[in-house]
Amino acid sequence: MRTLTPALLAVTLSSSLLAQSNAIPGVDVRLHELAGFTAANRRGPAFPNGEVGCVVGHSFCNAGTTNVPWDSTDDVTGRMLDTYPKIAFLLARDTGDRIIQISGRSFAKHSGTPFNFSSGPCAPCTSAGGPFFYVGCSDTYGTGFNGSQISLGPTTEINPWLGTFDTVGSYFDRGDPSVGGAAAMDGVKSLSFTMTQTFDSVKNRMEVQESDLTPGGPFYTQAHVVIQGEPVANRGNNIRSQEVSINWGGVSWNSSMIGNSVEGSVLTHWNGATLAENGNGNDDGRFLVAVKVTGPVGGMYHYEYAVHNLDNSRAGATFRVPLAAGAAVGGVGFHDIDQDGSNDWAFANLGNEIVWSAPASNPHEWNTILNFWFDCDEAPSFGQVGIDQARPGPGGMTVLVDSQVPSGIPTATVTSIGSGCGDCTGSFYELFSDPTTFDLGDTAIQLVPNATGGYDVKPSGLAYVFPNGTDLPLGINAETNVGLPFSLPYPGGTTTNLVVCSNGFISPAASNGTNGFPSTAEFHNGAARWAASWHNYDPALNGRINVMSSPTEVRVSFRNLFPSFGSGRDNFQYVFLPDGTVHYIYRNMTAAGFNKLAGWTPGNSTDAGSIDLSTAVPTQFRLCQTDVDNLALSASDRPVLGTTIQLVTDQIAPNSTSGVVMVSFTQTTPAIDLSIIGMEGCFLHGAGNGPTYPFNPASPSASIAFLVPNVAG
Repeated sequence: MRTLTPALLAVTLSSSLLAQSNAIPGVDVRLHELAGFTAANRRGPAFPNGEVGCVVGHSFCNAGTTNVPWDSTDDVTGRMLDTYPKIAFLLARDTGDRIIQISGRSFAKHSGTPFNFSSGPCAPCTSAGGPFFYVGCSDTYGTGFNGSQISLGPTTEINPWLGTFDTVGSYFDRGDPSVGGAAAMDGVKSLSFTMTQTFDSVKNRMEVQESDLTPGGPFYTQAHVVIQGEPVANRGNNIRSQEVSINWGGVSWNSSMIGNSVEGSVLTHWNGATLAENGNGNDDGRFLVAVKVTGPVGGMYHYEYAVHNLDNSRAGATFRVPLAAGAAVGGVGFHDIDQDGSNDWAFANLGNEIVWSAPASNPHEWNTILNFWFDCDEAPSFGQVGIDQARPGPGGMTVLVDSQVPSGIPTATVTSIGSGCGDCTGSFYELFSDPTTFDLGDTAIQLVPNATGGYDVKPSGLAYVFPNGTDLPLGINAETNVGLPFSLPYPGGTTTNLVVCSNGFISPAASNGTNGFPSTAEFHNGAARWAASWHNYDPALNGRINVMSSPTEVRVSFRNLFPSFGSGRDNFQYVFLPDGTVHYIYRNMTAAGFNKLAGWTPGNSTDAGSIDLSTAVPTQFRLCQTDVDNLALSASDRPVLGTTIQLVTDQIAPNSTSGVVMVSFTQTTPAIDLSIIGMEGCFLHGAGNGPTYPFNPASPSASIAFLVPNVAG
């Protein structure tokens, strides 16, 4: 639950609306994975005084609604074209105090040829040949491709906002070393394999000082794809980052990727930081500002800012932070990406603000992170930092980004109080990894439909009935369809057909395959499934799988089944009733063979962990139709005087009948435990001295408009 802190002062927010001259509706390229990382290349003096060349691979796909032009050479003139993706890279280290970029201004990958693979999260691929990145198709570039020096050019030659690249006179046009004369200015690529074969293994890749690696990580790398004409609204999936391991192996550097990649800048990995971004309000790109304020220690708060130029082509020339009159400031610091102290930004305390200013030779270019920090005796409040543009061009001269600042102006905030409650799972299971622990023999379980659309799981009073119906012709790892004489409701649907598998489980309508070795991942990621005893059975060894069917019930019996790689016999029975109730009735069960799994899943469910059914079923438990997370309440914005904000309730359980948002102007401490009214795990944090707002819980999310009174106090 969240409570609103009353607004003390209204703050004017700058517009974040951005115009883009070359925006093409429907262009949306998604960078969906990082494909490997290497730091195996080095040059220079002996360890630890050399440099390392790092490379990261990536995969991206066309998630838009239009085919993206992709061509690097004019077939008639031989001149270079710029209608293709450019991919920039960087490497950062978390020092414990701050996240700093440790790669220099590395070159970007110029990706000249589309492959249009049919796999990937944007599929199906609609490729029809020709110079396009087709809707639904994907491309993957490993570290070999992305580290190929014939395709690496300076990021400073790319306009990251428009996605354009002036080929004439470019690094590719000139060659390295430059060919000179007219050939260096004709737009025809002069950089050749003959040239790049003379390069060392670090040049133009992510160039990192070994002295920045020896302190150890965590390290984070990222890739950033730039697409010509992609609307800014579709660029949230252009950057992907991931933690990497880098360590010295005695002769060379060893590296590997850790965990999974995530969408967004490396700054999203900075624990405890608050992030916000904005552009210049007209026609240029964005800066991302991360801030972390700690303390006070000895009366001083420590302010840490990390600023990432995402795609602003005019670059940054200053970093301005509002300051309360008379506030004490000390412990000032700055970090950029080079080793040249002579071009560091100059600091000044102007009384009402503190400012870092760039020399003309070192503006804040895109694909670069700069760090600013200081100590101050003024507590943080909501405000905006300012970044002046380094070069003339369309749009405003200053980019304002929301942040925490020592302005001395009290401001409204939104703060989370407590945590949500009301979570509910749609599935249950017990995995018997040791078959000797199977303890459900001679018991019975029933799954009874409930008001949430799920099941109530409780003991069953039905008895096992000797099977005298129709035997199903099933062998090992086999399945067959069984028609029902009635329509059977189950969580998420209804069916008139059962898919019976010889390995002890039954699926409504959709097959789950015939794997005989229970897997919790397969159980949760597959389709709906009842599993009285999922195990690797062989019915041909004097066993029977029998169906007894009538208009009032259908019984599917697994009789005298021999566990593969075990001894003894298992006997259990399913009973399906027209009202949707399902019974698992166990008779003699052997403690032999491999794993067994008992449970139910509606399909595509979250693994909540194995439970002890012998103790959980007698006390009963409730399932929802699908997995439901804890109920959550959030505010769309700060409660500034005279404004209207949205109070958003998320993760509403299916089949909920009513809902209400209660606004309180004071916090209850300690919180009131609501278990006394049947709300287990829920606590009341507000005093209930404000208005209430009923809402319709028919959808997973509901929004209430809340007008903040234009009255202070």
